[in-house]
Amino acid sequence: MAIVKWSDHAMDRMREQARYIAEESCSREIAWKWANDIFQEADRLADFPDMGHRLPEFPDTPYREILVRKNFRLIYRQSGETCYIVTVRRCSMLLDEDVIAKLDSVE
Repeated sequence: MAIVKWSDHAMDRMREQARYIAEESCSREIAWKWANDIFQEADRLADFPDMGHRLPEFPDTPYREILVRKNFRLIYRQSGETCYIVTVRRCSMLLDEDVIAKLDSVE
């Protein structure tokens, strides 16, 4: 069983996205449901750390992603027995080399 750890960056992104969803939908319940779905998928990594697929933009990196609700990417990397959640992004936000370099320093 793997250990799932959230980076500060990923938690900040979760808060930002939840705030945005609550404001746009005028519903805290919708934002809460969205956040719960993300956390449930992350929790599954403890039992299935390889369930995500390689990043399409950078398949040769150690990063994987899980698509949640068809429009969010939960991006993580596995190191030993630990899965590090490094960021949560909208699917429309493609990664570039600068973002990957920043993710490399996230733990």
